Amino acid sequence: MFKILFEDDWFLAAEKPAGLPSQATVDKSRPDFFNLLKKQLQDERGKDFYLALHHRLDRDTSGVMIFAKNKEANDPLAGMFKNHLVQKTYQALTRNRKMPETWEIKNHLSEVRDNKLKKMKMKSTLSGGDKAHTKFRIIEKFKLGMLVEAQPLTGRMHQIRVHLAEEHMGIFGDDIYPCNKTPVAPRLMLHALSLEFTHPFTQNPVKIESALPEDMKAFMLLLQST
Repeated sequence: MFKILFEDDWFLAAEKPAGLPSQATVDKSRPDFFNLLKKQLQDERGKDFYLALHHRLDRDTSGVMIFAKNKEANDPLAGMFKNHLVQKTYQALTRNRKMPETWEIKNHLSEVRDNKLKKMKMKSTLSGGDKAHTKFRIIEKFKLGMLVEAQPLTGRMHQIRVHLAEEHMGIFGDDIYPCNKTPVAPRLMLHALSLEFTHPFTQNPVKIESALPEDMKAFMLLLQST
């Protein structure tokens, strides 16, 4: 059962576990979060329950995702993401490196194919590409790593991962970008902690939070005590 974090007449937010794609992949037999959540809600509330997807998290990223509950909510939710009116906050466990308490990265990212991994990835580029902007803050330093807050102000694929990796601060458990391999992380140590926005229908401020999951808490203890 997926945890519902927020619900009103227009929107529903739920907690995505790590390891599930956000949406259906080319392999139609593979489970995905959106369709499993929709089935859970339809089993509970009736087969006509409506749910629409408007943003994604990487497969191994956990945390909060928000959906439209009716067709009236689709355009406003899509517009909020398109116009960057949703403040996303993530937490990541990264390699330890001497950095200022806060910093930001503004550059351009383009998609390239990694033939060794047989996957698409992002890299910074001096010409072309799409603008990418992330604000970072160190929350806590440990013996073998750091807990870092990331707030992406644009929505590029793998944006936080590549911005940290190119600063030699790869996220533990990353299977695409360079990172420290010891201690061994059970998965990508990246969590979508919260979404904040002004509600397009009520005009009230909304903040939806997803607590740091147990596997990241356990790994954080490992970084402290090893």
